[in-house]
Amino acid sequence: MKLRWVLVAGLLALWTAGCAKDMSSLKAQLPRVGASDEERVAAVLDEVAAGMESRRIYQILAHVSSSYLDQEGRDYEAIREYLSYILRSYVEIKVTRTRPKILVLGDRARAVETFGTIAQPRDGRKDPPINLQGQVAVYLERADNTWQIVEWGPLR
Repeated sequence: MKLRWVLVAGLLALWTAGCAKDMSSLKAQLPRVGASDEERVAAVLDEVAAGMESRRIYQILAHVSSSYLDQEGRDYEAIREYLSYILRSYVEIKVTRTRPKILVLGDRARAVETFGTIAQPRDGRKDPPINLQGQVAVYLERADNTWQIVEWGPLR
């Protein structure tokens, strides 16, 4: 059960921390022409985080591969449902996040996110508050010159 909440907190950290507060700051996060693969991966993670904070699920899912599959067996449709549940069930999500450590090998990348997450449930009888610190790994693949998330979960 604790692993599940570490994964929840990690997902929230990935998809809420470092978010843009307005479009001008979002543009500042986009990779410049000629950016390295590491910068492009970081920009994807920042864009996903901005989508989570602004509660735009399709902005998040635009960066999730249709071949997504994580260690808990969730595919693209299951992660979409999971994200919808998180957005409906939690409010006042606060995340601290360090810059991810990104390793790119060809068309595959791994980003390690270190985070702290505090989140309050809308209904405390149904969902527990979250107060966790930890690390998660995010795996991405390049397809058609864009980076897509294919998995996220605990460090292996």
